[in-house]
Amino acid sequence: MHQPLGAARRAPPVLADVQELALPVPATGALPAWKPTPDLLAQVFQQLPDFRP
Repeated sequence: MHQPLGAARRAPPVLADVQELALPVPATGALPAWKPTPDLLAQVFQQLPDFRP
C-alpha cells in the first residue's frame, strides 16, 4: 500500500534545543536599537583581518 504524499518518514531534528514560539508573535514593525558587544566585534574582526571599519 502506498503512503499519501507528505506522510513519508520525518527527518530527525537537527537542533535539539529549538523551541516552538508561543503564538501569536507580536510584530510592532520596528526593532529596538542594538549595538554589538566589544567581544562580538573582536570575534568578527578576527575572522576578517582585512576589514577596516
